[in-house]
Amino acid sequence: MTAFSEADLDRLADFVGGALDGTPEADDVRRLVSTETSWAEAYAMLVTADAAMRDELHALGAEAPAVPLDVQQRLDAALASAVTAPPADAPVVDLARAREARKRRRMRWAVGLTAAAAALVCGAVGVQALRSDVMSDTKSDSAAPAAAPNDTRETRAAGGSGSGADLSAQPGGGVISSGRDYGRGTLGQLAGQAGQKSTNSQNLQGEAAGTPPMVAQAPAPTNVPSPLTRLSQPAARAACLAAITGEYGGQVSLVDYAAFEGQAALVVIVDGTRVGAGKRLIVVVGPDCGIGGAIADERYRTIAP
Repeated sequence: MTAFSEADLDRLADFVGGALDGTPEADDVRRLVSTETSWAEAYAMLVTADAAMRDELHALGAEAPAVPLDVQQRLDAALASAVTAPPADAPVVDLARAREARKRRRMRWAVGLTAAAAALVCGAVGVQALRSDVMSDTKSDSAAPAAAPNDTRETRAAGGSGSGADLSAQPGGGVISSGRDYGRGTLGQLAGQAGQKSTNSQNLQGEAAGTPPMVAQAPAPTNVPSPLTRLSQPAARAACLAAITGEYGGQVSLVDYAAFEGQAALVVIVDGTRVGAGKRLIVVVGPDCGIGGAIADERYRTIAP
């Protein structure tokens, strides 16, 4: 066992790479480096290795290796033969139609990857969610047999009629579509709204870390901004939220279809992340979030005040 094995290398890597800048966790890591020998040694080795790697990469890209003369001649000959006129009987290719066919194939691949990611996320919690729903419904039927027919779990999860503007209709948050254009100074207001209901949340109690099924699978509101149409599908939204919690940990408590600094964006509130230092993490993503199982389109992130 090395002398620095007691240090948290993941936190040190985030600290050296700047991921913790401006957070309370950065101050905590800085204190450990200055007071703990194992942390100080690990930090010194990590900084040295990072500098060495950057120097190696810079040296590799500084000068392109020369192409051998015989290889260059063969390439020139191959290129020359490739630009000769096609035979008279060669079929005519409709370039516009070919490009459209390639685009359709890429879309099918993207949908398939999104569905696969959603299945992996939802399958892990499906059995527990079904059991919780059955127990909850049984208790609800016993305690309130005269409840209104339209007071369904789906309505509560989706935020009522679909406008998504009233958080009081959904305990603890969920999926809304405020359409609001947030700025860096106003994102904290959404996190505050999510926190007002968190203590009595029915869709977060008893769930494992990750994305609660009622957030991941809830139908999107009807007034979703058109650039976010792909993310209005539960499978695509689940893949996006899984990518966010996979990167930062924690559990999604609120999703708002809105805008950020003038551009359509999904604003996600995450509790209990690795980088939140006990506070909510706000992540702003664009329409491509979740494609290929990665966040891919992160616009901004901050820790709620």
